[in-house]
Amino acid sequence: MWEGNILFPEKMLRINIKIEAKFINLVLQDIGKTALLHIDKKQHQLINESEASRVKTLLTLVQKSMKILQIVPSKQIVNFIPDNKDLFNEIEEKLVLVTKEVDELSFQTKNCEQELEHYKKASSVNKALSAAIDTQIISKQLKQLKVRVAIMTMDATELLRLTLRHKELLLIDQPLFEQTNALAIFYEEYDDAEISRVFNTFKAIEISLDYFSTSRWEEQKQIQEKLHQKQQDLANTYTKQLQDIENFLNAMSELETAKSSLVEGEEGLELEGWIPKKYKKDFFTKIEHTKITVFDEEGEAPVLLETPLMFKAFEKLISGFSYPKYGEVNPVIPFTFSFLFLFGIMFGDVGHGFILALAGWLVKKKSEEYTDLGQIFFLSGISSTFVGFLYGSIFGLHHILPPILFAPIENVQMTITLSIAIGIAIITLSFLLHMITAIKRKELRLLFAGEGSVLWLLVYWFTIGILVKSLVQKLNITYESIILVLLLVTIFIQMIRKTHQTTQSVIDLLREFMDTITNTLSFLRIGAFALAHGALFIAVFSIAQMVSESHGESFLYWMSIILGNIVIIVLEGVVVTIQTLRLEYYEFFKRFFKGGGLPYTPYTFGGKNED
Repeated sequence: MWEGNILFPEKMLRINIKIEAKFINLVLQDIGKTALLHIDKKQHQLINESEASRVKTLLTLVQKSMKILQIVPSKQIVNFIPDNKDLFNEIEEKLVLVTKEVDELSFQTKNCEQELEHYKKASSVNKALSAAIDTQIISKQLKQLKVRVAIMTMDATELLRLTLRHKELLLIDQPLFEQTNALAIFYEEYDDAEISRVFNTFKAIEISLDYFSTSRWEEQKQIQEKLHQKQQDLANTYTKQLQDIENFLNAMSELETAKSSLVEGEEGLELEGWIPKKYKKDFFTKIEHTKITVFDEEGEAPVLLETPLMFKAFEKLISGFSYPKYGEVNPVIPFTFSFLFLFGIMFGDVGHGFILALAGWLVKKKSEEYTDLGQIFFLSGISSTFVGFLYGSIFGLHHILPPILFAPIENVQMTITLSIAIGIAIITLSFLLHMITAIKRKELRLLFAGEGSVLWLLVYWFTIGILVKSLVQKLNITYESIILVLLLVTIFIQMIRKTHQTTQSVIDLLREFMDTITNTLSFLRIGAFALAHGALFIAVFSIAQMVSESHGESFLYWMSIILGNIVIIVLEGVVVTIQTLRLEYYEFFKRFFKGGGLPYTPYTFGGKNED
């Protein structure tokens, strides 16, 4: 009834695999190709730690070489790794030779880049000093005097000038960058040591006169071009070889990781983990030379959520908070619909919703990195557009579309009442989801005891009934109050039996009872933000009117409206998102979502099923 649907995670089977020693590599490769087994890594033994370390080192080397040569990984599937030591040694020897050549190129390239950086600094200094001197001519023709050129801060330049004021020398400085000077000092040879001392004291960046030579600059550029050509030649020569080695080593790394989880049993080496129940037959038929045992208990099984693709972005929002535990209700679907509903209520406007949906769609299409964010914006925009029709609001204007429901800013009491009603509905849903989990897991104690149980749901609804009956309908609440007290006494007795501490049980009872009330009141923020949305529109139109009256231009009026709407979309969009997440995480999840689960990450081999 419950298995194989989006309401609960996939049913998992815990299995033990006994493997004949001589078939270890073959069996682990076959298991990896199925991409079904989530390995239990609690007994992490590293049977062959030196081999795993060797693979990791070589993989680092090949990836470093590929980065230097700008070679893109090929991600080709490795179907089989023979149990052959000579093959691995041969790959290691090839890689050492290639790495030596690539490292030499990298060293030469870095030196060349450093030299070119010096020439660029010299060029900037030469340009700054050109109004006073020609550094290129001086570097070639000056014979009797010595000259040194440097870059210093302006403050340091003044201190240097004061320090050397007693010397017979010529100091020329010109602004270079912000708070930085280019300077040249002309002096006789016997002052060389003093100049070196003050340069060191004031942290001057000295530039050798050799870097002011145009011919040497051109020579360095030629060296750079030759190195670039050498890089391309090496890339053309080694691309296929390095890609193949990387794929092989990645597969070896996967294999060694699986080996590290093998444990020694009575009948040889054993591997434990979980597979989805629906793939049991497929898994068993593909694995040979083994004896597979299925355990009755799943234990702390990993969680495989069958979430529709369009809602995957919301699954990641939940996993950022905590991952669902095995056996719990899959929170993605209720979270998604409640999130979109709450966002739409607080941000309801046809125009703003359309802009948000359009922005989300563009982000999805143009940016792979932010696809999930784009999907959330897209669906949130659609929800806001739908609610905007209910409010009759398009860019804050209420006279264009007739409201199907009502305009929040014109019906404050109705808006507040609706917020409380939504809060009651969502909290009730959280109770029901907790009960469904308890029934599915066959834990009657969870069904009738603890937060989220039937008893607390009855307490919640009797409390609501008493408040409505006494404050709104002005009716007698004697019988309801007696039933509520009896329910609380029953819960209190359960707590006493569990904790054997009267004081603590009283505190827990009062805390949980108050939480049921405050959680509901937290949903008042829905109405508050729906009203704030309308109030911001009024403020924008008022400001636009004042600007128009002051300057007498309709253009400024419409510019103010446009800018105001942009501010509302960005600012309130962010705030409403944060408030919606807060209601979801702390009010909705409280009763049915415990979290702390482990995502299902099956072991794969050779690039199989990486997605």
